[in-house]
Amino acid sequence: MKPILILFTILLASCVGYHITSDGGYRVNNPKVFEYNKPQFTSLSKGPIDTNAIYFTDSFYNKWTNPKWLTNIKRFVRFFNSGQVLFVFCGDSFPNIDKINNPNIGTPGYFIVDGTKIKIDKFRDLNGGHTEKYYGRIQPNGDIIFYEQLPATYSGSFSRLEKSEGSDRFSIWRKIKVDGLKHYKPNW
Repeated sequence: MKPILILFTILLASCVGYHITSDGGYRVNNPKVFEYNKPQFTSLSKGPIDTNAIYFTDSFYNKWTNPKWLTNIKRFVRFFNSGQVLFVFCGDSFPNIDKINNPNIGTPGYFIVDGTKIKIDKFRDLNGGHTEKYYGRIQPNGDIIFYEQLPATYSGSFSRLEKSEGSDRFSIWRKIKVDGLKHYKPNW
């Protein structure tokens, strides 16, 4: 009985407290749980990330599936000058401007840029809530390729992830300028 109690206590202590907004977005109760929400990261240059655009999923590639290229998963990500990032599922189509400008939807995180590498620490509502890393590479045309394999599988190493078989699972996110994009201070 004692080992079960200890395990349960550890699981509860490792969870990230969060709540769901009135529009169905996830928000952590304490944004300090994000590794990249620390002064040494938030003051870094955001490099080639365009905070005046959204990045919309074009396609996902997985060599283990048939078909190899999937185009039916629609999401967008929006980056903010403060180092914050918001991931939003769109359903079947491109989001309208009201959805793009809604500060109460989506899943939050923080990002850093190192040259063409982009690293994101984002929230996930799995196992009571936790943060996880999501890595990608910014392309010369401004689009982003994100690796769909978790970096934790490779001890958080960007280079090990890129050299692994996990690099065969990736998504392409097209940079799209949107008329009517409103700038707001994210609420996380």
